[in-house]
Amino acid sequence: MDRYLRHWAVATATLVLGVLALNLLVDPLWYGRGNRLTGRNYEFNERVSKANLFLQSPARYDCLILGSSTSTIVRPSLLAPRQCLNLAFSAGVVGEFLAYARWLRAHGARPTLVIVGTDFVNFDPRVEALVDVPDFVARGEEPPPRWKNYLSLDALLWSVLAMTDQSPYPKHYDERFEVVVHADAGTFEPEGLRLAPRTLEPERAARFGELRDVFPEARFVGWMPPLSVWHVAELERTGVLPDYLRSLHALSTVLDEVYDFAVPSDVTSLRENTYDGRHYGNEVNARVTRRLAGAADTFGVRVDTLSLESYQALYAESLRSFRKGAPTSNSAPLRSETGP
Repeated sequence: MDRYLRHWAVATATLVLGVLALNLLVDPLWYGRGNRLTGRNYEFNERVSKANLFLQSPARYDCLILGSSTSTIVRPSLLAPRQCLNLAFSAGVVGEFLAYARWLRAHGARPTLVIVGTDFVNFDPRVEALVDVPDFVARGEEPPPRWKNYLSLDALLWSVLAMTDQSPYPKHYDERFEVVVHADAGTFEPEGLRLAPRTLEPERAARFGELRDVFPEARFVGWMPPLSVWHVAELERTGVLPDYLRSLHALSTVLDEVYDFAVPSDVTSLRENTYDGRHYGNEVNARVTRRLAGAADTFGVRVDTLSLESYQALYAESLRSFRKGAPTSNSAPLRSETGP
């Protein structure tokens, strides 16, 4: 019996140490340098992993990026010399941004620039039901310690999936924890696209204004990520577009700068630029980041410099040009809804 117990103890210890060693090398929750075996880091739990990334050097960052999966593409390296942390995560909504902003401030964040994704779903009153804040954020604490998470079966599964390059998303984070969209991500097929009507409330722009109360010393830049022209046409068909435009324009009253990359253009009318109409490829993403950094570009519209009437007219004219196959103000041909 003693020999059996010794063998069992040795086998158990070997298994546990093996699990811990693999998880430490792959580092799926980004406590350290990330995946040292393949260099590819996956978004298994961004709400935890990005908090861990911040806590490695809280005083380093003078710039924060908040938002949903469409904001994860903003590349901090292209915002140099600023030291930016991209804390955006999949399905993120403004109620979560507020919770994380308070958590970040409690742990030493003092940014002078905050870039926040303003996806139009944030103006839907139903969005509050989507708020999913981890307990440690709600309590203002640090995430569970590395050893505790890395002795779990969940972490082991994530490490195995990372080692076998199995991810539900056509993208990954590189060694700098910046998003890379895979070359084989696919091409958006708009045929049959149908969006359900929804209610958008322009007054919900005040929720983004609450972020300023957390970081009053920061300049705030809001931006609407690229959206395929077919999605915009659906917003018009379902009667949502007027409130969509009023909602985005209302951000001008609470943020310092507001950009809209969803205005129909040569970029958003090319199916090859996006794999689902909402998430775009590396070249477009880099172009967005550079524009947010202040580079001159015809892609994207500075909303806070426009009246609401001018903003509405711009969308109306861009949609008309798209349907006619005529050039937009970007001086590039648009694709028609029926052609490639």
